[in-house]
Amino acid sequence: MPDSLKFSGIFRLQKEITIYEYERGLFYREGKFESLLNPGRYVYWRWERVDITPVSTRQMSDVVSGRAMLTSDRIEVRISLVAQYRIADPVLAINSVDNYSEQLYQDLQLVLRDEVTTRDLDTLLGERGTLSVALLNAVKESAAAYGIELKQVGVRDIVLPGSVRDVFLKEVTADREGRAELVKARHEVAAARARANTAKILADNPNIQRMNELEALVKIAGRNGSMILLPAFAELLSGMANPVRQAPTRSAGAETEVTSKDSDE
Repeated sequence: MPDSLKFSGIFRLQKEITIYEYERGLFYREGKFESLLNPGRYVYWRWERVDITPVSTRQMSDVVSGRAMLTSDRIEVRISLVAQYRIADPVLAINSVDNYSEQLYQDLQLVLRDEVTTRDLDTLLGERGTLSVALLNAVKESAAAYGIELKQVGVRDIVLPGSVRDVFLKEVTADREGRAELVKARHEVAAARARANTAKILADNPNIQRMNELEALVKIAGRNGSMILLPAFAELLSGMANPVRQAPTRSAGAETEVTSKDSDE
């Protein structure tokens, strides 16, 4: 018999199993666990009653869907979580529980219910990070008992009933409208102060008002077809350069004195 046929016949009598770098293999002989296999290639005779179960040690992520539960102030909420974990002990994860992911799911649900019932709705919404830390610390130790290293637990969603959402929406709308009115009032006060300052400056310096009038006239005159007639324009300019001063008024005694002199003459 040719050697090639001999080798092909031997290969048919063998079974090959490969454990990849991110895996570990649980080796069972006749249903009994014997050892944990590291990454590599393993070959056995087909008549041997052996079985190898590959287990991934990569980090995994599961979503814990929300279920209805009551807060301490009797408001129904639904909270969903995201749990990130990895299999730290493949032997425990496979041999100690029927399904390690389902077991972790149930543990998180039970602890979540206990944590929610001790918090009111405002605390629950305002301290999501605190709730995540509490869940991680509460489940981490129990998960390690069946070979799971719980890395992180986070609150994904908090779903409120429709009536509660409407109340929160009204509060948010009222808060935004109040802030808008406050900003509007501040701007109105600032504008009033600016107008008051402008009026004071113009009252103290009348030439500024004249200059503003002249600038307005120049703009109007710059338009096509516009004609502006200014009577005594030179006097207007000279009045700006030399403001008219009021003559001092004489006292009544002085007028009486002048009148008496005129009568004597």
